[in-house]
Amino acid sequence: MTIGRRRFVQSITLAPMLAYLCQRPGSAAAATVSTERFSAAFSEIQSWVGRAFPGAVVAIGMRGRLVALQSFGKISSAPDAPPMPRDAIFDLASLTKVVGTTTAAELLYDRGLLDLDRPVAAYLPAFAGTPGHERITVRHLLSHSSGLFTTDLLWQHSRNRQELLALIDRMPVVWEPGSRYQYRDENMILMGQIVEHVSGKPLDRFVHDHAFLPLKMRDTAFNPSARQLARIPPTEQDDVFRHRLVRGVVHDENAYVLGGVAGHAGLFSTAQDLSKLAALYLRGGKPLLKPASVAAFTTRQADPPGTSRALGWDMPDAAGSFAGPRASPDALIHTGFTGTSIYIDRRRGAFIILLSNRVNPSRDNKRIADARIAIHTAVLSAIDGAFNEAKS
Repeated sequence: MTIGRRRFVQSITLAPMLAYLCQRPGSAAAATVSTERFSAAFSEIQSWVGRAFPGAVVAIGMRGRLVALQSFGKISSAPDAPPMPRDAIFDLASLTKVVGTTTAAELLYDRGLLDLDRPVAAYLPAFAGTPGHERITVRHLLSHSSGLFTTDLLWQHSRNRQELLALIDRMPVVWEPGSRYQYRDENMILMGQIVEHVSGKPLDRFVHDHAFLPLKMRDTAFNPSARQLARIPPTEQDDVFRHRLVRGVVHDENAYVLGGVAGHAGLFSTAQDLSKLAALYLRGGKPLLKPASVAAFTTRQADPPGTSRALGWDMPDAAGSFAGPRASPDALIHTGFTGTSIYIDRRRGAFIILLSNRVNPSRDNKRIADARIAIHTAVLSAIDGAFNEAKS
């Protein structure tokens, strides 16, 4: 091994958690894995620094436990930017859909308060006035098969939360609900409203009290505190809407108009916090959810035909989607526009959290698509190697 490689390997930080943590709700305690095992995977991640993103944090789990937590690159693309901290708090973008809104929906379903096949209008009367809306169910929202569609950018036609939600209430139904998959933020914005209606609490308060707090996800929240700003990587230089560098407030324009709390975007979190949510799924939902409730949301849907969607969650397609060719076909996956992703592999008992600010300084950099495939392929190869080594 060269001196440079040895120093790189020694810089890898394996999560130093004590074994007793795995007995505590929400923990993702560290397992024992050789530092050498991930050196090639971490070299692959490092190779994308400055190309796909200025910096990133990755968390890797095996046997349901966090085994590696490492940062790469810098906190921004500025020449004098400091190194990316391992506890960086990222704008999750669309990971909000699964980390926040889907989790909240599962909790309500688990308690018998949410009917997946009930019409949305039964929960949200203001949604009932447009033709076709009466046929859209909660399941259609969660599987992105509602038929809602518009080419309008809602934030360009609304000045506040009330006006934007009213636009969704009037959005046309272009396809018969359940007949076609069409990923739409509006589906999960509506789902967030349903959570608020059923729970009687704002979305951010409900998911904090009933998910993030019991899981000890201490750095996961909407509208993060100004005291955390030094740990929050900036996202995009916005020269169209806010005319400043976006940092510490949600990047997504619709979520910004909605006040930073929305069903589709707005959450900020760390890789370590997300490891705790991933571990929850690998435990079948315990201690927050019954296994049957988790199964209802994590089973690939029959409709529309050929869909890769579960409820809220996506699953790999035949090519493995962003997780690459080594992905398990029933893995739970999702990405976020800012450069975030989560991969939960129930067959392997493994997870991969990749958080980056690839939109810094601009969303024009599209290399995250190739980077995700390469990184997940390298990490899964290392995980498989570790499992095979343990068997021998």
